[in-house]
Amino acid sequence: MEHELTFQKIKEQVELPELLSHFGYTLKKGEHLGRGKWHVFEGDDTLVVFKGRGGDWMYFNAQDDRDKGSVIDWMKNRVSSGRIAGIAQPPGRNLWQAVNDHFRTYLNLPEQQRPRLELPPIAETAPGEKFLSIYTKDCRPLENTTYLEGRGISQATLRHPQFVGRILNHRHTVQRPGLPPKTYVNTAFPAYHEGRVVGLELKGEGFKGQAPESQFSRSLWLSRLPEAQPATVLVVSESALDTLSYAQLHPQESALYASTAGTLTQNKIFELQRLLREEQIPAIRAAFDNDSQGHHFDTRLLAGLASDQNPMKVVREHEHQLTVEIVAPQPAGVQALSRQLQAYNEHTSQQFSQANGIPGTPATSPTLRDALIHSQKAGLHTYQFHLPMHPAALHAFNQAASQTLAFEYRMEIVKSQGKDWNQDLKQDQLQQGVRREFDPLDEDQHGFGQEHWDNPTSEGLGKIAQQHEAQAAARTHGQRQLVLELRESRDAVALLPTLRENLERVGLAIDHATKLEPSTAREIVTELTLRYALDSPRLSTISDALDALRQNPNARVIEPLQDATERRQLAAAREQERQAGASLVPSGSRTHDQARQSFIEAAGRVARALRDGAATLDAARLQEVSKQLLTKSVLTGVNQENVGKVLAVVDTLDALKANPAVAQLRQAAQVLQTPVAPAQQGRQRPAPRL
Repeated sequence: MEHELTFQKIKEQVELPELLSHFGYTLKKGEHLGRGKWHVFEGDDTLVVFKGRGGDWMYFNAQDDRDKGSVIDWMKNRVSSGRIAGIAQPPGRNLWQAVNDHFRTYLNLPEQQRPRLELPPIAETAPGEKFLSIYTKDCRPLENTTYLEGRGISQATLRHPQFVGRILNHRHTVQRPGLPPKTYVNTAFPAYHEGRVVGLELKGEGFKGQAPESQFSRSLWLSRLPEAQPATVLVVSESALDTLSYAQLHPQESALYASTAGTLTQNKIFELQRLLREEQIPAIRAAFDNDSQGHHFDTRLLAGLASDQNPMKVVREHEHQLTVEIVAPQPAGVQALSRQLQAYNEHTSQQFSQANGIPGTPATSPTLRDALIHSQKAGLHTYQFHLPMHPAALHAFNQAASQTLAFEYRMEIVKSQGKDWNQDLKQDQLQQGVRREFDPLDEDQHGFGQEHWDNPTSEGLGKIAQQHEAQAAARTHGQRQLVLELRESRDAVALLPTLRENLERVGLAIDHATKLEPSTAREIVTELTLRYALDSPRLSTISDALDALRQNPNARVIEPLQDATERRQLAAAREQERQAGASLVPSGSRTHDQARQSFIEAAGRVARALRDGAATLDAARLQEVSKQLLTKSVLTGVNQENVGKVLAVVDTLDALKANPAVAQLRQAAQVLQTPVAPAQQGRQRPAPRL
């Protein structure tokens, strides 16, 4: 029967060298091929084949570091790529079923058709077997902390029981001809695999590397387990330095900390799974860098920990696009995921239209098309999502997937304000220094405290003090001031001229625009200081524009929290006053006029809640429908479509969907989707006041 051929049985019954021979690979001869440690096979690529610690056949592709693993992985990668004739995924069979089918066909071959190879014996290869002597000979307990303290790591963090013994000093002596020997003392982070030290990551001033013979493809740097209580979360980041920074910023006694030394391979995900399983940790928190690679690692981790209910994998990694495949016999999760991604696409399209100065969505624009998330059904219960390799798109997919799909463990994704957690830590310490220097000036008094000012290009302390003074001066005149940071690529069409024009058009004054130092060579960073009056008749438009900018991945709004709250409340009150002065044009139907009035009242409350939740596009849609209902008696066409989109978003927001205003909105919308009875159309009534 089909289910009897398990992957474990395949590993036991299939000899990888013989399987390779069957599919046209030839054994490469020569004494230089590892001295009995492995075999090399040549075919459509070059494969190195060896025995793992458990005795299973393993391999890696010398030309593609993503192509590696067990005999199962070899077949899966050939089914996915179609690189070998005769190995493909038949219609109606998912990837894993196809893998099983090909192994069943191979194992059912007559004995005389099965190749038999006479191979020289090879020894089992254990990770880090040559490394242990280097680790024990050259490492010492942590005494020299100059490098770590220079990166903001405190002695209190280094002395914490979770990190004692997990950070070392590594001594390395260099003897150059004609010169006395020189000894370097670096900071060392030991890498662990199944409890054994198999590598050493080295850091020093102006230097980073690894000790010879280190095995990093499957290992992790780890803290110690909490002493007083079981671990409740496994926090994983890209480097040990970022892990220490995160722990110092967000101390948690019940966490186990791990880092991947800059890469996240499938074997490292297997090791994370082993830790979660064996230590019975219920949750994992991805704290990777806040850049494209960090968001890419989030996607890989989600795929690696997806539940059997909806297996997920990254099937293609391109410089500009990532393709994720999900198998979901029960499509509810994928449908919810698709709805959230559609909302992201709509936000992105609207932002593109606004920045481009063209109303509507130019769906045919190649620039916009490349920025959107696309999906397709690739087979029975199989769905593919094509993600732009851009932080905003990857973040949208990862957040939506973590909320709508099933995983083996509870998934959490956190991101630093800057590029990484060490940058956040140094910025936090800078802010503490500013507060001490300018005491009794309270930075948070005017909103530019630590959580609002994260600007590594600011020159010393003067810039923040000047900003405070400018904000205070604006307040005395009934105005508010904020900062907008815009990042553009030198290779794309400039957005700044259009943005400046649009900002001034909605009623924002631009005090100055300053070019900042970019983080990359192909980037332009501009800082705009914006100002608006609280009594401006266009405050609602100004507030909507600022909230829309917060959703733009290229823009960063630095605004005091109390100012943002104040303008939203005032804008909502002004809008309510405006609508209160508007009159309904009678429809001749008392039922429809009451429903129109009820809809407009409910829409105002729902729009405020959506705005508070940063769903500014949906708030604007509701306001536009309300405006249309002053003269229209029924919901049709675009108005009906917009109401449906808003209610679909509301259904994803637990804090909003139970709001009584939502029920009122639904009830009124249901009435307004029916036509006015002909007998009533001739009757006229005075226009009710809203």
